[in-house]
Amino acid sequence: MRVFAIGATGVLGRYLIPLLLRGGHEVTVMSPGGRLDTLPDGVRRVRAGLLDPDTPERLRALLDDADVVVNTATAIPRDFAARGAWQENTRLRREGTLVVAEAVLAAGTPALVQMSVTMAYPDGGDRWLDEDEELDTCPTRAVVAAPVAAMEATVRALPTDRVAWTILRGARFVGPGTGQDQLRRQLREGTLRGPCGGREFVSMVHVADFAAAVVAVVENPRPGAVFNIADEPLRIAHYLSGLAAFDGCPPPPATAEAPLDVVSHRVSSTAARVELGWWPAHGIWPLRDLDPEKT
Repeated sequence: MRVFAIGATGVLGRYLIPLLLRGGHEVTVMSPGGRLDTLPDGVRRVRAGLLDPDTPERLRALLDDADVVVNTATAIPRDFAARGAWQENTRLRREGTLVVAEAVLAAGTPALVQMSVTMAYPDGGDRWLDEDEELDTCPTRAVVAAPVAAMEATVRALPTDRVAWTILRGARFVGPGTGQDQLRRQLREGTLRGPCGGREFVSMVHVADFAAAVVAVVENPRPGAVFNIADEPLRIAHYLSGLAAFDGCPPPPATAEAPLDVVSHRVSSTAARVELGWWPAHGIWPLRDLDPEKT
């Protein structure tokens, strides 16, 4: 298949692009930055960003012969609390997704795989959160959840008889190059504070496992479907103590003012396992020397 991937030059693209190439697909990647130069041989490169003024018209022409578009464009900030940290990511989800949707329709592209996130779910406590769960409308989490809801609404508005769209809601990415690295560094430095009690659930997925889910949908489209893509959830205290043990350092002390998003997300991926045959193969704990060319 001719796959047009948008934004697939970061940590996800490191695993996704080799998987697509090994599957015999023709891959084009569009990205605005220099990381295009790090892609494997055999990939067609397009240097452009979704928010560039000329991208809407340019993208329609670029998609003329594409069989499927994979939109993974994001700009997740390193520091969630920094001033204006979410601005670019919000624009990509609201404005960038609209650019993609309009280009896909205009070009007659048969299928679209849209990356979304489970972090937009509301606090679920101990209950399981499946794809029927409404996204969070709490004002205090609007900066995270509202752009996700807008992004998904744009995709859902596409008629499935013209575009076989599928939304994959990924849990928090773990693995090399993800936020897990920062947590491990803070644990080693002794600067991380865990939430008091730590009984909230956190749902994660290895970035290589999410890449496998994307390929599964590329090769077997599921028009109009939404899937959670997550490994088995853990309580935050268990996860942080496990990470600390991996690096031989003590677990973080608890504080009522922990710098973590302590919303409890016990995400279910039953639908993906049943309908896609997807199953997490890499787990959530750090793996040494994981080669994306061999995942």
